[in-house]
Amino acid sequence: EALAQMLMSAFRKQWLPMQALSSSPGDLSLALQEAGVTTATAHSLAFAEEIRQKSRMRGTLMWAPPRFQIILSIHPPKKRSEVMASQQYLCAGCGTEVEVSEFCKLRYCEYLGGYFCECCHGQAEAVIPGRVLQRWDFSLYPVCNFSKRLLDSVWFLPLFGLSSTSRTLYPRARELDKLRQLVALKKQLGACRLADGVLQEFQQLPSHLTQNPSLLSLDDLLAVKRGLLVPQARALLRAAAAHVDGCELCLANGFICEFCHSQDVIFPFQSERCKRCTECKACFHTDCFRDAGCPRCARIETRRKLMGTSAFAA
Repeated sequence: EALAQMLMSAFRKQWLPMQALSSSPGDLSLALQEAGVTTATAHSLAFAEEIRQKSRMRGTLMWAPPRFQIILSIHPPKKRSEVMASQQYLCAGCGTEVEVSEFCKLRYCEYLGGYFCECCHGQAEAVIPGRVLQRWDFSLYPVCNFSKRLLDSVWFLPLFGLSSTSRTLYPRARELDKLRQLVALKKQLGACRLADGVLQEFQQLPSHLTQNPSLLSLDDLLAVKRGLLVPQARALLRAAAAHVDGCELCLANGFICEFCHSQDVIFPFQSERCKRCTECKACFHTDCFRDAGCPRCARIETRRKLMGTSAFAA
């Protein structure tokens, strides 16, 4: 409608003055006045239509359409009348006014925490992120059509961090610390030209789990709930570690603890028995490491001083 109004306005601007010039001189002023009035009316109508369209898209002072947002909280239970009063007695999806006698026909959305009409709520069900992160509850709850599309679109996206879980559920998610070892191990294998076969096995897991395991998707959390993800990660970790232990190229990239001088080769991915210096990134046994007096840092500092002394002497 707005486009039609614009086209009609442009048509009247061009056609009516030409029609006025072709008419008699006595009717010229009258035609111009009519053209001006018609053009002004068209502009006002187009402006009013533009306002109406924008109001329809963005809502009004009393109602606004649902926004794309990730909600991590659980809505507290409230009476239907209280929720509808907060919604100004309008459907939360389309803004249709609802009579008090029709309240019983409205349907509740567990994700957005509002009531919707039958057109906006098709009684679809979905897993609620807030209930997963706070109560480890993967049950299906009724949601409106908008929430259903939103939750389906983010199901495989890594949006939820381990820090988002409640303290009572964090021990269950701590098992995913194995994924951090996979990240370091994947970097180690990336420097070995003989590890192509092992690297292909990493494709069994979603790519974000071997790149940034601190963020998980709802699908990952459901795999943890079903006991599928952690055993798969452990099996992959054993296979990759076996390659490193038997590969001469990988062993050449390992570290020797310079505190105890043991011949045991250690690697950064062995987080349980290895600790890295924050400055030079060298690896040492966890029991041997001391924050002060890293041997490699001391050598680097001595070399830097010698280079500075020789340059000054020259």
